[in-house]
Amino acid sequence: MTDAGGHPYRAIPGPSVVPDAVLRAMHRAAPNIYEGEIVDLTAGLIPDLCRVARTEGAVAIYIANGHGAWEAALANVAAPGAQVLVAATGRFGHGWAEVAEARGLKVELIDFGRQSPADPARVDAALRADTGHRIKAVLATHVDTATSLRNDIAGLRRAIDAAGHPALLMVDCIASLGCDRFEMDAWGADVMVAASQKGLMLPPGLGFVFFNDRAAAARARLARVSRYWDWTPRAAPGRFYQYFGGTAPTHHLYGLRAALDIIHDEGIEAVWARHERLARAIWAACWAWGQGVRSGSTLPIRRIAAAR
Repeated sequence: MTDAGGHPYRAIPGPSVVPDAVLRAMHRAAPNIYEGEIVDLTAGLIPDLCRVARTEGAVAIYIANGHGAWEAALANVAAPGAQVLVAATGRFGHGWAEVAEARGLKVELIDFGRQSPADPARVDAALRADTGHRIKAVLATHVDTATSLRNDIAGLRRAIDAAGHPALLMVDCIASLGCDRFEMDAWGADVMVAASQKGLMLPPGLGFVFFNDRAAAARARLARVSRYWDWTPRAAPGRFYQYFGGTAPTHHLYGLRAALDIIHDEGIEAVWARHERLARAIWAACWAWGQGVRSGSTLPIRRIAAAR
């Protein structure tokens, strides 16, 4: 279908529609990647990304999709042979577990199915059973794209604390950052991963890993991290290229600047409220269509077909 301006519009969870202002910002000649405006622009992106994540921690930017951000996060907190606990509530929870296994980590998976959010009590019990503190991190999705289930991240933090366990809390916000309320510091997440193609309103291609001091301490305890995935130089670069482990994703950075300006001009809390309001409108419409279908009317079916 098309939007009000006549542009093709695909209403799927992502990649999401890129605003015209972001596309215009990206439509430019290649910049100098050694000095000048792109260097200054990038330095200004870091605090504004952290404002969206609601954290005073650090962020590392990767030229990668969300799967790359998953791997980067794991590479910096757990060496092969370490154990992680995954609270899966959909396909992407299982996907993060698969990446962990491929890195040589031992995965304890609690599958909560496709209809229920993660139960913090079960996470608490699993951590209490780990008396040797072999589990280095608890992995959870904030919102799993495949099921739309939203997990209580603050509740998982309370479960970890109640168990007296030192495991980090790592959260996948690829589907939710910039759309749904997420409070990294207030909710106690140690690591959060995101990507560019959903709430941040960019084409695919950038992955983000936010981390706090506890996560940085876990990284410091590792004997080595592969040069590309290591978040230390990316979060505190001595030279511009270290932000990205090499050549900068120049045009994505211009687009990101425009996208963050849109978010901050509206205000992140207003963005959350707008998404909630529109979501409730869709839920109400689907409920009404369903009522019509159950009563034998064909009108809702025609409306659904037209919307597609």
